[in-house]
Amino acid sequence: MLLAGCGEKLQITANPVKDVQTMQYQDEQLNVYCVTGICQFELSSNKDITLTVNMHYSETRSFDKIEGVSVTGSQGSTVQMLGGNRFSMALVANDSPTKIQVVDYYR
Repeated sequence: MLLAGCGEKLQITANPVKDVQTMQYQDEQLNVYCVTGICQFELSSNKDITLTVNMHYSETRSFDKIEGVSVTGSQGSTVQMLGGNRFSMALVANDSPTKIQVVDYYR
């Protein structure tokens, strides 16, 4: 899935790996929908960016409290928790995809 902001040259590539229903990108925010509370996806970008990832079960329910974010790739050290259902991380331009697993504590 290729996600691009309106009128921008930035391109975020987001690939669901496991238990991701959909992903939506807008204004440096990625909304990931995962009904099981445990999911995996890959992210890459054509430009350096700090991306905020918001985790949801559905349109009406966000993750309650992220138990863990596991990152395979060089950007793992850039993850910062921003609350119970979101985190930020850096993506480096044209780097190989970063694999991410997110687990909600209350799943």
